[in-house]
Amino acid sequence: MICARREGPLRDLASAIENMGVAAVAVPCDVTDPAAPQTVLDAAHERFPGVDVLVNNAGRATPRKFLAATDEDWSEGMELNFMSAVRFTRACLPWMVENRWGRIVNVSSTTAKLADPYYAIYGAAKAAMINLSKTVASAFATDGIRCNCILPGVTATPLIEENIRTAAEKTGATPEHVMERMMERWPIPVGRLGKPEEVADAIAFLASATNDWITGVALPVDGGTIRVAG
Repeated sequence: MICARREGPLRDLASAIENMGVAAVAVPCDVTDPAAPQTVLDAAHERFPGVDVLVNNAGRATPRKFLAATDEDWSEGMELNFMSAVRFTRACLPWMVENRWGRIVNVSSTTAKLADPYYAIYGAAKAAMINLSKTVASAFATDGIRCNCILPGVTATPLIEENIRTAAEKTGATPEHVMERMMERWPIPVGRLGKPEEVADAIAFLASATNDWITGVALPVDGGTIRVAG
């Protein structure tokens, strides 16, 4: 089951998954809509027998100075980056509890631990996700459910590229200069941005049956950034 707002790319991804021999169902929806979890679950139960794994991966980091952020900005940021995970977790847990097995992986961010004045909203929401993960892990461990959180560092995704362009426009710098400043502020010991598949591999392990003794963990997947800077 995959869901996102843009139907075209979502359908393309579902087709790519099915070409690998795996059943895939794409549900276009906005995860900030409180009704979204039920919409996705209804579609899932038409095709699959239950819910085994939930990955809460919705997120967007919009750079904004702290004093410029309004209540509406904070509300929108928390809805997308935190409350979407709360609602989907709440919707899926009863099915996992009934089956006595489940894996939940929440995608947080290194920003949850390395505060950045331009990303206060995003950082606060992602820090809350760490606490959410630990709470669920503790509350449902005896039900066979493992809930963990990963903290990706700066990863080479289209969203990161868009954020760099936005920061460049707002500061009057070039994207290359913004990247240099970012690497100076938050040095990555391995010397490069992360790859999406490196983050995906960490999620896949935590979501697998192989992992039965790791729960409530906030795992950095960041090339050593937190270890050096935090």
